[in-house]
Amino acid sequence: MARKHLVIAALLMAAAVVLIACGGNSKEAQAPTPTPRSAFPLTIEQSDGQQLTLEQAPEHIVSLSTHATEILCAIGAGDQLAAVERYANCPLGSKEKPELDAYQPNLEAIAGYRPDLVYIFSDTDGIVEALRRVGTPVLYLELPSSLEGVLGQIELFGHLSGHENEAQELVQSMRERMDAVKEKVADIEEGPRIFHELDPTYYTAAPNSFVGDFYNLLKAKNIAEGATDEYPQLSAEVIIQRDPEVIILADEAGGVTADSVKQRPGWDQITAVKINRICVIVPELVSVPGPRVVEGLEALANCLYPELFP
Repeated sequence: MARKHLVIAALLMAAAVVLIACGGNSKEAQAPTPTPRSAFPLTIEQSDGQQLTLEQAPEHIVSLSTHATEILCAIGAGDQLAAVERYANCPLGSKEKPELDAYQPNLEAIAGYRPDLVYIFSDTDGIVEALRRVGTPVLYLELPSSLEGVLGQIELFGHLSGHENEAQELVQSMRERMDAVKEKVADIEEGPRIFHELDPTYYTAAPNSFVGDFYNLLKAKNIAEGATDEYPQLSAEVIIQRDPEVIILADEAGGVTADSVKQRPGWDQITAVKINRICVIVPELVSVPGPRVVEGLEALANCLYPELFP
């Protein structure tokens, strides 16, 4: 069970630990719509049913999530970030902001930045209530469960940070790119059978997961269909039997390559191996529900339909 929780963490925090195997069946929430949208005070219903009211845009935000940091940075709210989760900084790839560990949240360390808002997507070790008890405003929202949910959460973060126009521009740009992909696959009734590999022990993404939503949009037939977990583990025998026509590797950091897949016992029987349809994708493009998901969608579209996306 502990192993399962480790992979869900990898998916949510993104690239650095995405090769840890896992699965999970927690249902992620769509971004709620703030009420009212036009002006402060802004009231938001959180994932635990509690309401948070902001009288004005926060100026010292602690982001305990990779995706929230990426969103806030992308919409021009980077200067309002006082500290960030350690797997993503602002700008991305830098060490400009102080970093905190969302997996082992430290109340004193967080409060030390004197935040007027802390964003968190998971109530690890009861940190949400602990922060509320000391009077620190907390926005507790679970992660988006779909690509549409990502767009909604970008709009929400734009509104609460005072960067609504920038957020709307970003969402419009992302939606135009997503619509362009949808238009190209509109006439496809059923795409190829796919296997999305999260780690070398064959954890994958089912259709009802966030990662699986990319393939739903692309009309692919996911060989993990029917799994009860969002991120189930398949056996080599099942993968060979279900015969994917395309294999997508999101675990290159774990030493998995197209060549190593071809060397696996029995995998030479798989259609994807026979026709050399093995693609490598940057894991965080499809695991972090932020602005880069559109890049992930385009990369997968190119992999599944190279004739349509040259």
